Amino acid sequence: MRDFTICIGTTFVFGRDAETKVGDELGAKGVSRVLIHHDGGAYLETSGLLDAVRRSLGRAGISYTELGGVKPNPRLTLVREGIAIAKARNVDAVVAIGGGSVIDSAKAIALGAAGERDVWDYFTGKVPVDRTLPVAVVLTCPASGSESSQVAVINNEHEHSKLTLSEPVLRPAFAFMNPELSVTVPAFPTACGIVDMFSHICERYFSADNEIGVIDRMAEGALRTLVDVGPKSLADLADYDLRAQIMWISTIAQNNTLGVGREQDWSTHLIANELSALYDTPHGATLSIIMGSWMRVASEKAPFRFARYATEVFDIRPGSMNETELARRGIAATESFFRSLGMPVSFKDFDLPGDGIERMLDNIDFYGPDATIGSIARLDRDDCRRIYELALTGPVMGKEF
Repeated sequence: MRDFTICIGTTFVFGRDAETKVGDELGAKGVSRVLIHHDGGAYLETSGLLDAVRRSLGRAGISYTELGGVKPNPRLTLVREGIAIAKARNVDAVVAIGGGSVIDSAKAIALGAAGERDVWDYFTGKVPVDRTLPVAVVLTCPASGSESSQVAVINNEHEHSKLTLSEPVLRPAFAFMNPELSVTVPAFPTACGIVDMFSHICERYFSADNEIGVIDRMAEGALRTLVDVGPKSLADLADYDLRAQIMWISTIAQNNTLGVGREQDWSTHLIANELSALYDTPHGATLSIIMGSWMRVASEKAPFRFARYATEVFDIRPGSMNETELARRGIAATESFFRSLGMPVSFKDFDLPGDGIERMLDNIDFYGPDATIGSIARLDRDDCRRIYELALTGPVMGKEF
């Protein structure tokens, strides 16, 4: 295990009625003015959630301004609007009500409101990140794990550029997590969320560090749990206990609990994010489309960990299979799992065109002297082109290899 430093400074309030405690927690920290940020969905009013948060803030004497309109793949334009409002109203915290897109947008607003430069300059690396306003999250759709991660992803819709910023100060100060709030989330976004958290764990699990230890076994346990509870939760969207399992896994999948002490990969996200930037494809769908094809290419270079993954996550017994054959079975099982959630595993499944591959490759930030990405397998432009091409039609149904 490599040396590491981690501080997860998020206060978690988990369970029924968690959203009613927002005002008490923020008031105790001296917050007096907030911007409430959300997607503007009708469910916020019909469910009573928005009123519950308003009342909680009111009881604590905290004034608020609201900004809705967040879309999947959160837009830079709305972030800039939120920053202007936050500065004009002199708010001292941002309250995000929603899922990953709302939370990431809120993080970017809090960052821009605390600084003097245009917020996009932080994402492009022109200026360092040193401070932000506190962010409190009322989580409604577990997926990205943004409620306690140091990551924010924003889509510059004018440049068709989707960039990730990762800084410790971006971790939210509070996460209010009531699984009841997620039971009204429909099947498709629920499935997208499950794929997202599954991928977050895999990005850490598939490492060039081949030592097998406690972090690996924790990751395998979380992945096995998702494989078990994912289809069950889609069969019964209102099951509180299943939703609770998924909600907590979304958190630990991305706050680095399952990634300390190792070199991480992240090539699946780098490749998949270009589908969102170019086609505005939902994030979870881009990951399910790309992951199997990425696994096929990466496992050719490093079969060991993929073989273990097949055994420990999908309970595929080795028998007489070698590592390569076992890895292929695990990849096929992964795509079968995604299909069981109703998720696409190819461009074709989601009716995406295949004419943007070179443009997407141009936008991937290949780095280092060998101009590659990844950890378990270093992938160059040709490798990534092959991944996109494999993903155009996906695996042949009924064939595992």
